[in-house]
Amino acid sequence: MAIAYKHYPGMEVLSCTDAFAFKPHIHDRYVVWLNTGCGEHYSLKGETDILQPGTISIFEPGLVHANHPCAADKRHLCSFYVEPFFFEDLAMQCSDGGSAAFGFERKTVKDRELWACLARLHQSFFSESRNTDLDSGVVETFTSLVLRHGGARLKELPGKGCRSFSDTCDSRVNQAIDYFHANLDQEIRLKALAENLGCTQFHLIRLFRTHKGLSPHAFLLQIRLEHARKSLGKGLPISRISAAAGFSDQSHLTRAFKARYGITPRAYQKACS
Repeated sequence: MAIAYKHYPGMEVLSCTDAFAFKPHIHDRYVVWLNTGCGEHYSLKGETDILQPGTISIFEPGLVHANHPCAADKRHLCSFYVEPFFFEDLAMQCSDGGSAAFGFERKTVKDRELWACLARLHQSFFSESRNTDLDSGVVETFTSLVLRHGGARLKELPGKGCRSFSDTCDSRVNQAIDYFHANLDQEIRLKALAENLGCTQFHLIRLFRTHKGLSPHAFLLQIRLEHARKSLGKGLPISRISAAAGFSDQSHLTRAFKARYGITPRAYQKACS
């Protein structure tokens, strides 16, 4: 399969050899990713760059980004979507029980040895069943990542899954995001939301585009898709998930989900099981 997902306690692993372009999106988890086949174009906060083979990229939860391959026929995108608690636990173990509040010092890491370890670990996920060796590889590889490149101190952990640790955006944007999370199954009107936040619709759109790189509607869609993804992992009925996440019907969820993740909700749920 050109796009495949594997699940492991505390993380999800993606393998993509397809030319699929990941349009601007968010994750409620850390993203640790590399491309072992070719360079990978990516954009983040209005800036674009190329992640070359041998280099690792790390994104905090909630950062809007997009990426596509430099050479479609050579691509092998290897991504680890890691829950914050997984890194917090490793950080606590590394600090002998000290504070687990930490971040990564750089978004791009040039560490050829660690890159090779991550590439081997990624291959193991798609060639072996879970066993002691895989468990050891996960712990050793990600502990090395924390020890070598973690350590940036944080004042506080994010309150919501779709905010970045380094996020310093306008309070009205954060209030809107909190409202999105609390009302996913409701129809959310931009005018009413803007009035509740004490600004105009145009100003709220401008705030979101400045601080998040997406319109309020586009950011809300990303939150709904992440909510649906987690619910699919729990094995809930897709029709029920689509309603709870605010989609008009199951086909609406299917179209949006495939455009975002590259596979259908049913295929993703099958991978989870």
